[in-house]
Amino acid sequence: MSQPFALIAGSGGVLGDALARQFSAAGYRVAGLRRADCNFADNAAVSRTIAALQEKHGPAEVLLYNAGHLAVAPFLEQDPAAFDACWHAGPAGAANCARALLPGMVQRGRGVMIFTGATASLRGSAKFAAMAVGKFGLRGLTQALAREFQPKGVHIAHVLLDGMLRGSASVERFGNAGTQTMEPDDVAAAYRWIAEQPRSAWTQELDLRTTAEKF
Repeated sequence: MSQPFALIAGSGGVLGDALARQFSAAGYRVAGLRRADCNFADNAAVSRTIAALQEKHGPAEVLLYNAGHLAVAPFLEQDPAAFDACWHAGPAGAANCARALLPGMVQRGRGVMIFTGATASLRGSAKFAAMAVGKFGLRGLTQALAREFQPKGVHIAHVLLDGMLRGSASVERFGNAGTQTMEPDDVAAAYRWIAEQPRSAWTQELDLRTTAEKF
C-alpha cells in the first residue's frame, strides 16, 4: 500500500504537530482537522468534511483523534457550558468521526483509530469534573468500539497521557519543570507504533507518563 492516508482530528497544539511530523516522516499522507474548521459535535458537518478529505486524499487508513477541551474550576463556580464543551470535544466528536470512517474501514477489512485520553480518563480530581465527564466518556466509547469492530479488522486504541506535554497549554497554565513533561515527539512515536502493530498483538489501551509522574 503506497502512502496511506492518516487523518488527525484535533490537529492543533503540540501533540497534533508532533503526530503530523511522525506520520509524514513514515510515508503517510497527513491531513489535519481542527475544531475551528469543523464543529466536531455536528455529525452532518463532520460527515461532509471527512467525505471531502477522503475524496482528495483517498480512504483514511488511520484516524488520530486528539481533540480535547481544558476546563478547570471549582464545581459550583464552573460554567455549565464547560461540561458541554468537554463532552462535544470528547466522546461526541469522536463518535461522529468514527461514524464517518468506520463503514469504509469495515468494508476494506482494515483501519486504525487511536483516541487521546488523559489522567481524567481514570479518575475525577477536584476542579476537573467537566474534563472527567468528557474523558471518562471517551474511554468508554473506545472500549465499546474496540469490542465491536476489532473482530472486523479495525484496530481501535486509547492512549492515556498521564502528564503534561512540553510546550502545551497545560504547562503554560500550571507550570512544570522540563524534566517532568512528556516530549510530544516521543508520544507521537508511540501512536505510530500502535498504528503499525501486527494483527496478532494489538494494543487496546496504552498509558504514558514520565519517570517523575506519580501514579
